[in-house]
Amino acid sequence: MANTNQEVQRLLKIIPFGKANAIHAENIAQMLGYPTDGNQVETRQLIRFAIQQGYVIISTPNKGYWQSNNKQEVESYINALVGRADKIYKRSDEIKDLWNKANPHNNIL
Repeated sequence: MANTNQEVQRLLKIIPFGKANAIHAENIAQMLGYPTDGNQVETRQLIRFAIQQGYVIISTPNKGYWQSNNKQEVESYINALVGRADKIYKRSDEIKDLWNKANPHNNIL
C-alpha cells in the first residue's frame, strides 16, 4: 500500500485518543485491509509516515497504538524511545569491542 494523505486519514479514524483506548497493529491492519501476518510492516510504515506528517501517535508493546495530546504520556514515550536507543548503541559498541579483540588486525572503527 502507498503511504498517502488519504491513507493517513483512514488511519487516524482508526487510532483512538488515549492510552486506555489503544489498539494493536494487527487490529489496525485488519481494519485498513492490510496484511495481518508477521509484524504488520505496511501498517507500521503508515504509522511512521503519519508521525512524519505531524500526528502524535505513540505506542507500547502491551497496549498498542493511540493518539495523544497528553504531555506526560508523550514525555514518557520519548524517554522510553531514548532508553531503547541507548541500549541498542551499547549493544553495538559491545559487539564491535568483541570483534576488535578477536580480530586485532581487522578492526572495525
